[in-house]
Amino acid sequence: MIMDKGKSGIRHILVIAVFIIIIGGLFVLNLTVAPPAMLEGERRAPARFPRLSFETVISAEFMERFEDFAADSFVFRDCFRAINSALVFGVFLQTDKNGLYLDSGGAGEFGRTDPDTIEQTAGKIQTVAGSLDGVNIYYAFIPDKSIYSSMETPGFDPALTEKTLTEKPGMDEYTYIRLTGTLSAGSYYRTDLHWDQVKISGVLDALGASMGFDADLSGYSAQYAGEFQGVYSGQLALPIGTDDFNFLSSPSLSAMYLNERAMELEPGPVYDWDKISGLDPYDFFLSGVQPLIILENNESASDNVLYLFRDSFSSSLAPLLASAYSKVVLIDLRYIDMRALSRLVEFAPGSDALFLYSTQVLNNPAMLLVN
Repeated sequence: MIMDKGKSGIRHILVIAVFIIIIGGLFVLNLTVAPPAMLEGERRAPARFPRLSFETVISAEFMERFEDFAADSFVFRDCFRAINSALVFGVFLQTDKNGLYLDSGGAGEFGRTDPDTIEQTAGKIQTVAGSLDGVNIYYAFIPDKSIYSSMETPGFDPALTEKTLTEKPGMDEYTYIRLTGTLSAGSYYRTDLHWDQVKISGVLDALGASMGFDADLSGYSAQYAGEFQGVYSGQLALPIGTDDFNFLSSPSLSAMYLNERAMELEPGPVYDWDKISGLDPYDFFLSGVQPLIILENNESASDNVLYLFRDSFSSSLAPLLASAYSKVVLIDLRYIDMRALSRLVEFAPGSDALFLYSTQVLNNPAMLLVN
């Protein structure tokens, strides 16, 4: 009996010792290992050590920000995130992790439909469209990937989104184009939120049917740029596979980009191979975030010009639209306002303007620099 108690005591001591070694080891590692400069999987900079002062301590700001710093700087962070995701989906059988779901079609994010903010976005579209004298105005929204999921995903409601946009007073002056039926789960990358350029021919056909153009891609060649992992791979921290990065290229296309320092247009690549190995490989299309791009097709059978008010999805769509236009002017109102734009772009009467936004912009009208 005494021997059993002695063995039990030794086991307790060993358990405590192991616990202390693990906790102590992690503590020492966190003190000695430098915090990462970039959380590559999450595509963001980590939280920095907060400013320590009497005011930040009293207001609890220091501790709140320190918690973010500690979480972002913790050693083996990605391993622990992967374990957490595996438990969420594999053990607890939850449908999502922080709004991200995983099904047979890959990973996605539960979207949302906020009629109030969508109506505000529609108002900003009207403000811009009203300043384009003599220009044919079209608008559409890019369906959220989640509506094509094999799961019953809550959130984004395409019918309510369409109703909110089209029934706002004054929007009937412009032509609405429905894209929901032109896409499927396979139209999007498995590991990313964006659509796959080689799988959106239905979108091109729907736009052409309403806008009066016929996109001829016979002069384009399909090319392979390798494999990539989209934004959802890093956010879930799970081995959910990769996507094939295919694209359509035409030698007749050329691009000019706005140099924001000199406020002048400068030549650049249509497909930017330097971006393929960066944090976001999708920036391969038209070099990612850009306020103003002019895409030209020197072999176009048409003299028509398209002004494309866009977000990131149009980076891969615009080169295909250029098959039907001599010039496609891509305008991202998240990074340039109309006052600056009016000094750089002259809107030709009789040309076309298309407002094409994904749900990320529709639900966040404050992103658009429109007063």
